[in-house]
Amino acid sequence: MKYVIVMEIKDITGKEFESVDKTVALLPVGSIERHGDHLPLGTDGELPSFIAREAGKRLGCIVLPTVWYGSCNAMRPFPGTFDLDQDALYKYIASIITEAERNGIRLLVILNGHGGNATPVQMAARAATHRDGAGMAVVALDWWKELGTSKLQLFKAPGHAGEDETSAMLAIAGGKVKVGDAIRFDAEYPRARVYSKAIDRRIYQRALTGDATAANEDSGKELMAAAVEDLVSLVKETLKALGITAERKLDRDRR
Repeated sequence: MKYVIVMEIKDITGKEFESVDKTVALLPVGSIERHGDHLPLGTDGELPSFIAREAGKRLGCIVLPTVWYGSCNAMRPFPGTFDLDQDALYKYIASIITEAERNGIRLLVILNGHGGNATPVQMAARAATHRDGAGMAVVALDWWKELGTSKLQLFKAPGHAGEDETSAMLAIAGGKVKVGDAIRFDAEYPRARVYSKAIDRRIYQRALTGDATAANEDSGKELMAAAVEDLVSLVKETLKALGITAERKLDRDRR
């Protein structure tokens, strides 16, 4: 059978979709929220989208359209933040998972780019895959915690819109970064995870933590390359663990 090499399904026809390998699909999930004054509001969607596209090229797999909105409680006080209700996000992600399975996807990898999404995404993955009749597997990743970790030592002052995130954006979309507006803010985090508006206000006084002024494109490139490599390896390992054989060889020569 002849397959169409596809990156993003939003760009292909239904007839083409019928022919693509549906073994694996990647789903980036982000947010629209304030990232200091120097990064775009869509940073948390831009980064996992890039990783998914690049890994998709390597794997020859489906890349689903990015979910741009997320749950952003801590950033609500800052203009530009769209805080999606957690229950709405949970139901939306669960519906996407269900529809992915209905369309023949066997392994769905969710690349979450925003901390506030983690719980709703994980709950959706668990609910959708454990309902009666479900057969698809789902991996739910917080990419900044689980991909590219070998490069985290490159950053002395990481954080929300800090050195690491700003470096990554310089690497993939430098034209969207307003370097002149980058600042440093050393936030004080509590020892335990505290759910409190007062604590959020203290930590995120500037919608930024860490040192954005220390960011550099080269470190960002290293981080992104490592994240892509880790994702490709993770997908292959997961398929092996599940006993799933791809419809075509991954990383095949596409001359």
